[in-house]
Amino acid sequence: MEKGTLLGRQAIQRVALSSSVIIVQALSSWTDEYFGLIQGLCIAFLIFAISTQLNQEDVQPRLLKRITLLYCNQQIRKLVDTHNLTPTTIFSDILLAIALAVMMIMICDKKSQKASSDLQNLLEGLLYLYSDTFDFAFQYGVLKVTLFAFGVSMSLKALQPPSSQIQNFCWKLATIISVNLLSEGTTTLLQSSFVQLDVIQCLASVSILRLIFPSMQPYLTYMAAMRLTILAPGLAPLFFCAVLWLEILPVTSRSWVGETCFMYVIGSISMLVTQTPFWGMILVLILGHYVDYVIQIHLQ
Repeated sequence: MEKGTLLGRQAIQRVALSSSVIIVQALSSWTDEYFGLIQGLCIAFLIFAISTQLNQEDVQPRLLKRITLLYCNQQIRKLVDTHNLTPTTIFSDILLAIALAVMMIMICDKKSQKASSDLQNLLEGLLYLYSDTFDFAFQYGVLKVTLFAFGVSMSLKALQPPSSQIQNFCWKLATIISVNLLSEGTTTLLQSSFVQLDVIQCLASVSILRLIFPSMQPYLTYMAAMRLTILAPGLAPLFFCAVLWLEILPVTSRSWVGETCFMYVIGSISMLVTQTPFWGMILVLILGHYVDYVIQIHLQ
C-alpha cells in the first residue's frame, strides 16, 4: 500500500472513531432527557442483541454493535457517582472501565479479522470516554497537575507497551488520562481574555503536543476540536470549507488540521442532536449510519 493511501486510510479511521464517540455522547444526553437512564440502556441492549443475530460480515450490524456497546458503556458509567469524588468512586470508575474492556474482549470473535478490528475501535472509544477520569485534580492547582501530567506522559512514552490485551488497555488508559490532563492544563494556563487568542493558543498547543506525543495525535485533535466548538461556535461551514482547502498547507500539517476541522463539523452537528425532536433524531441516525457505511466501504 502506498504511503499516501495508508495515511489517508488512517486519517479516515481516526475520524470514524472520534465521530462514534461524539455521537454516543450526544445520544446519551438525548436519551437521558427523553427516556431516562434505564430505558435508554434497555433500548441499547435490545438493539445490540438484534445486531448480533445479523450477518457480521456486513457493515451495518458491526456499526450498530459499536455504537450500542459504547453507548451502554457511557450509560453504565453514570451508575457510578463521579460528582461526589472519593478514592472509592475513582477506583470504582477505573475498575468499571477495565471490567467493560474485559467483557468486550471476551465477547469478541478473535478468529475474525473484522471482529478484531471492531474490538480495537471499541477499546479506543472506551479510552476516549474515560479520559476525563482525573479532571477534578485541577482544583488542587493547574500548574502542578499539568507538570505532573507531563512527567507521567513522558514516563509512559518511554515504556514498552505490554503485550497482554488487558495490560495494554490499562497502559493506554493511563496514557490518555495523563495526556488529557496535560492538554487541558496547557490550554487553561494559556487562557486569555480574547477569544481569538484562545483559538490560536488551542491550535498551537495541539500542534506542539502532537510532535511530543505522536501516538496521541487522534485524541489531541479530538480535544482541540471540542474546545473550538465552545470557543468559536457556529463556524461549521467555514471549517468544512477549510477541509477542502487543505492543499494550501504543508504536507506535514494537513493530517491534523483536516482531522480537527472535520471533528469540529461533527461536534457542531452533535450539539444540535439534543435539541432535535424524535423523528429528526431518527433522520440524524440514518444519515450517520450511511456516512460511516461509505467510509467503511472505502476502507475495505
